[in-house]
Amino acid sequence: MWKRALGVWLLLALAMIANGVARLYLLVPLLGERGAELASAATGIALILAITRPFIRSLRFATAREHGEIALLWVGLTVAFEFGFGHYVAGASWSALLANYDLLAGRMWPIVLAFVAASPFLWRPHRREHAVPQGA
Repeated sequence: MWKRALGVWLLLALAMIANGVARLYLLVPLLGERGAELASAATGIALILAITRPFIRSLRFATAREHGEIALLWVGLTVAFEFGFGHYVAGASWSALLANYDLLAGRMWPIVLAFVAASPFLWRPHRREHAVPQGA
């Protein structure tokens, strides 16, 4: 399960990088900075939900704790990648990276990250779907 969870995160990372590139080169010129921020967040959330659903739904008998561990793994890797790549590769300052978390300034990244954390629980099969009918 953990290797597959890591593979799903890698897909998420690639999708979110592509979403960021599309935001920068397509959406900002068309919509401006604020419009691009909102459109990119919506697209990012849709990508997260589409990518995570098949994996989470395949974990039919995973516990709530396991879903929580997957959520922590994905959020931890995402934040580590964002700060590590953003600072050491892209050359962004720590303050610029932290500014992405400022909801009061209109930054949508915390909401997108909340969907990364919530997706294992959103797609978790309800126990009722797998219950054996009485008398069977």
